[in-house]
Amino acid sequence: MANQVHGPEGMIFANKYRIVKLIGSGGMANVYLGIDMNTGANVAIKILKPEFSSDDEFIRRFDAEAKSVASLNHANIVKVYGVGHEGNFRYIVQEYIEGITVKDLINQNGHLDWKNAVPIVIQIGLALDYAHQNGIVHRDIKPQNILISRDRVAKITDFGIARAASSTTITMTGVQMGSVHYFSPEQARGGNVGPQSDIYSLGVSLFEMVTGRLPFDGDSNVAIAVKHLQETPPVPSSLMQGIPKGLDSIIAKCMQKSPERRYQTMRQLVTELDSLLVDPNGVYGVITNAPEKPASSDTNISFRQDPEYEKISEIEKSAESRRISRFRDNVLLALIIVVIVGVLIGIGILVIRAVGNATNIEQNTDYKIENYVGLKADEVTKRLDAAGVNYTVEYQDTDAYEPGIIIAQSIREGVIVSTTNKLSNLVLTISSVGESIILQDYADANYKDAYTSLKKLGLEPVLRPEPSDKVEPGLVIRTEPEANTQLLRGESVIIIYAIEPKSSIVPDVVGNTVAEAVKKLEEASLNYTVEGSSEVLALDAKKQYVIITNPVAGTSVARKSSVKLYVGTKEDYQNGGTPTPTPPQAVVDIVIKGSGTASGAGVYELNTQVTLTATPATGCKFEYWVDSLGNIVSYSVNFTFVVKESTVYTVVFSDLPTNTPAPTDTPTPVPATPTPPQPTPDPNQGGGGNQNPPDPNQGGGNQNPGQGGNNGNNG
Repeated sequence: MANQVHGPEGMIFANKYRIVKLIGSGGMANVYLGIDMNTGANVAIKILKPEFSSDDEFIRRFDAEAKSVASLNHANIVKVYGVGHEGNFRYIVQEYIEGITVKDLINQNGHLDWKNAVPIVIQIGLALDYAHQNGIVHRDIKPQNILISRDRVAKITDFGIARAASSTTITMTGVQMGSVHYFSPEQARGGNVGPQSDIYSLGVSLFEMVTGRLPFDGDSNVAIAVKHLQETPPVPSSLMQGIPKGLDSIIAKCMQKSPERRYQTMRQLVTELDSLLVDPNGVYGVITNAPEKPASSDTNISFRQDPEYEKISEIEKSAESRRISRFRDNVLLALIIVVIVGVLIGIGILVIRAVGNATNIEQNTDYKIENYVGLKADEVTKRLDAAGVNYTVEYQDTDAYEPGIIIAQSIREGVIVSTTNKLSNLVLTISSVGESIILQDYADANYKDAYTSLKKLGLEPVLRPEPSDKVEPGLVIRTEPEANTQLLRGESVIIIYAIEPKSSIVPDVVGNTVAEAVKKLEEASLNYTVEGSSEVLALDAKKQYVIITNPVAGTSVARKSSVKLYVGTKEDYQNGGTPTPTPPQAVVDIVIKGSGTASGAGVYELNTQVTLTATPATGCKFEYWVDSLGNIVSYSVNFTFVVKESTVYTVVFSDLPTNTPAPTDTPTPVPATPTPPQPTPDPNQGGGGNQNPPDPNQGGGNQNPGQGGNNGNNG
């Protein structure tokens, strides 16, 4: 044929890009691997198929949108380097991504685990939110247009082709039929398209990721389009087990027929998906009543109008002029700011040095020994520890003093010693009764200092961390036994010191204003999100009242996790609000570490008091109970608590030390003398046999509930 179009392999486009080979084919374009001859970098070159290259209207749309998309710069959007034509070939040059499409991942694995699918959609949602803020709607979101790179970054592609094809895609057949599966109802009926159309298509894509199937299918494009307009999609969890109800609700809100009932921005969708990953059992996808549209002719204006192509050149020249002017102004402003910041930094350094030199007084390391005889030992040792003086203690049995009183000192009063000289050692002789010691109060002392002090006193300190909000981490909360207890040298003292808690208890903020609730949540080291109608959210925080929280008050959650506040007006709260009922039951499970058994696990009504009981196996001892966040919650074999949510507790056992049994004398067996059989047995005489009872069966079962892992699919 005279006008046959040959393949572009080997050609050079724009005197820069050499076409290497075909690497893919889509509905409207073929994708070729290209090389930038200036840098040697790989690029992807999409060349429109002949049937589109000859459509002048399509070409104008294609060129205009491709130039607009080239201005987008986002980590999750495939970068467009340029657009042009070479002979009969109309092409786009874009970033080359070595990876796989989400569609291929679905085909390879059947479906994606929701914990892998949601992060992908979050990345794409952030990219689309950025595009929407720049006035660009993709219009053709589908798994085929989502790439996963080797470093697991999701990137969206085909902005230009999607926009150019928006008016004709639904009428296509054959290779173009795929896009109709992801069309929003307004696209299906040829209506105006806005950001909510991308939200709908992304919801369809998420549905397909987690279930492995499309929500709507049919024999023709029209049949599929009708289903988008009329039918309700199935619930994803009914098709695939393990999908949270919250994700069902999020997908359902994305796929509402009316754009007003969907998420109003892509950012709202991303926020809820992010919260879902933190708390899968939360309440999401709440559909509020759609606001009434004002009766105005402006309601039919689309999100972004098609450009007037005859004015594109003039507009671009004007925009370029403004960009150059803004760039020049910005550079000048940046230079001024850099100079000012440099001057301020220089002044700051000079001031700091001057203050440092003025206050840099040599530290005095000399200490004057006082007369400590007759004083309480714990008071003196505290003073010596604070001053950094080296000292040791000795004990002397005496009836002349009460226990714990200093009766002698090795360095006399008035001698000056250096705290930096390790050879200067003050020996304090302390009165005692036998081997007794009075335990001083170490509360609020550094636990390392307390440990050293107890060692010097001849005691055996044991460290035990305990989460605390009231005591600074690293400081002693208390000792066991308590202060002022009389001990014998060699006895153990448990130093209980504070560590930062891993969990927080959700405070009761129902009925509080949002301002009051936020203060309580921040004190509990918790984050928050606020949900409610647009009218209520527009009010001041002091006029928004908390109707319900998720999780509910009293629930133990990870620190810095998020609590949802569902708010209304004061009248809403006084009228009871419309809270979502919490689940009526919770599961309490037990994991056993070591040899022993535990009872008390099961299904309980919420707010029920439950007692878990640990029983160590023979030769073992009980240590403690641990919650799901790794906090030790009880050192008692009987652990009692109130059920607030499903949870898992771990009981820990350890082996007792093995004692060597003392040797016993084994009697030498004497052979029995046979006796002749008696004609009549004497009932008053009985033969005694040596019958040893069997050893009791010792068994320590450690049956941990199995935990299944989901293999994620990462490109």
